[in-house]
Amino acid sequence: MKDEVRQGPWRLRAARVDDLAAFSRLFTELGVDEPPPDLAQWERELAARTWMVDGPGGVAGYTTTDVLGALGYVQQLVMDASARRRGLGRWVMRQVAEDFRARGCREWTLNVKRDNAAALALYASLGLRPSRQAVNLGVTRRQVETLPPAPAGVSVVPAVEADWPSLTESFGLLPGKLARFATLDSHRLLRLSRANGGEVLGMMDVRVPSAVLFPFFAVSAGHARALLEQAFALLGDARDAVGVVVTDDAALERRLREAGAVARLETFELRGPLPEPVP
Repeated sequence: MKDEVRQGPWRLRAARVDDLAAFSRLFTELGVDEPPPDLAQWERELAARTWMVDGPGGVAGYTTTDVLGALGYVQQLVMDASARRRGLGRWVMRQVAEDFRARGCREWTLNVKRDNAAALALYASLGLRPSRQAVNLGVTRRQVETLPPAPAGVSVVPAVEADWPSLTESFGLLPGKLARFATLDSHRLLRLSRANGGEVLGMMDVRVPSAVLFPFFAVSAGHARALLEQAFALLGDARDAVGVVVTDDAALERRLREAGAVARLETFELRGPLPEPVP
């Protein structure tokens, strides 16, 4: 994308380090439990992938994007309440689509709240359709103890580059996602392993600052327990609850809800071809 793009009084420009305060203010509009990034995470992981929307009253929105091979990933798109219903979201998405196209992408993807009717309508008009659904559950240590015991001989180990293809294929992850997240200091990629066995049993990305496990997959509730116990061990004794993003796993979601886990956020993963450029 160019350093900046203009439409009337609005300007889409590359983020600067000093945009953190505006980013953090808008980040709360997402309605998630995660805190905004601190300065170190902003500088290392987000600023270079973020575009700010300037308007007459200052910063009115932002989008954070990434390219995963031939797939464009819209990580976040946020508009201030005062700037909505003016076509800005569509305009920004069109600029993002052109940037993805210029960088070799053929498709794009994003996550959206299931009850965000306005956003779903916008994204549908741009060719994005639900491909998966997920729920972020707040899970406590005591609720983990209600799951079946972890299978004998299973351990949690780092997920290294050689593991990424099989994990991606087995759990339907976005191609290139694990390779990208492995470069981020705030993420810990882990997988389940069994001695002398090559089965794909489960994996999780522990997002340490926010205590969220996403993606999170396990072949059974017992295997999920092994991952969850390791996540709590990694996060420390002071942490009594984590956010677990359960994707397309009705059985595990039901077990955790029955144990008392509370839904924090319900989302769709949308995916589709990049729209044709506007003449």
